Amino acid sequence: MKQISIFILPATLTLLSCKAQNPIIPLYLGGEYAETQNAYYKDVDNDFNRFVGTWLYTNGDEVFEIVLDKRELDFYNKPIDIPPHYTDYLYGEFRYVDENGTELVNTLSNMGNTGIAVSEHRIFGNRIIPYKFLPRCEDCSPGERRVRLSLEDPDRDYLSYEIVLRTVPNALNPAVNDMQLVLGLGYSIIPDGAETETRIPYGEYLLVKQ
Repeated sequence: MKQISIFILPATLTLLSCKAQNPIIPLYLGGEYAETQNAYYKDVDNDFNRFVGTWLYTNGDEVFEIVLDKRELDFYNKPIDIPPHYTDYLYGEFRYVDENGTELVNTLSNMGNTGIAVSEHRIFGNRIIPYKFLPRCEDCSPGERRVRLSLEDPDRDYLSYEIVLRTVPNALNPAVNDMQLVLGLGYSIIPDGAETETRIPYGEYLLVKQ
């Protein structure tokens, strides 16, 4: 009996693994997202991989530091009208120091926190968008892909930021890519009497990989 159990367990795990990844649907233009139960919405072309790492923007005393990582085959099963499915995510944390050298936000320590769900990270998402989607990208090449994520200020989490990322060649070393980040305001519901001023300025940032 023990020998039979030993062989059944790997077979069962293999079966569950196959079920979890069937069918595999590309995240980029792979059909309606999250409509197929138990499907795996996968970053099949590894668009997320080029953003993984530590990135740094500096302008005088102003600093914008971002750390990003990729989570594969994450299971989504919440009690709302979306079928359970698997997907890949890009997630991360950030630090922002304003032009006066005052650190306003620093959530980088959360990158090592295994006790929080991937969706609880301050940078999170998995949208891969074509070059023609907003925000406008005048120098994007046809067929270029960008990534859209949400970014959350932990002290003003009712203000919803959106960031759009693309990689561009470094001016001094074209073999290395920098990360261009466009930050704007997403859909927000502001409580009565709450602070409406954003602490991270909207606009475009060019970050260098560390």
